[in-house]
Amino acid sequence: MENTIYKRLVNVTELRAYTGLGKNKAVEFAKSSGAEVRIGRRVLFDLTKLNKAIDELGNKGQEKNDA
Repeated sequence: MENTIYKRLVNVTELRAYTGLGKNKAVEFAKSSGAEVRIGRRVLFDLTKLNKAIDELGNKGQEKNDA
């Protein structure tokens, strides 16, 4: 049986790969969604909060189409 561990916090390089955005836009989006986490001098980003923000972006587009 294989135990898989998924990361919840990612660094900037992983954030860029996850979102497909450039460094500045990815960090700006993560900060605006409250996903930035500071642990000491490290800056990481919470994928749970990021996923929620991405889901809400999709919902906003659907609401405009429904109107």
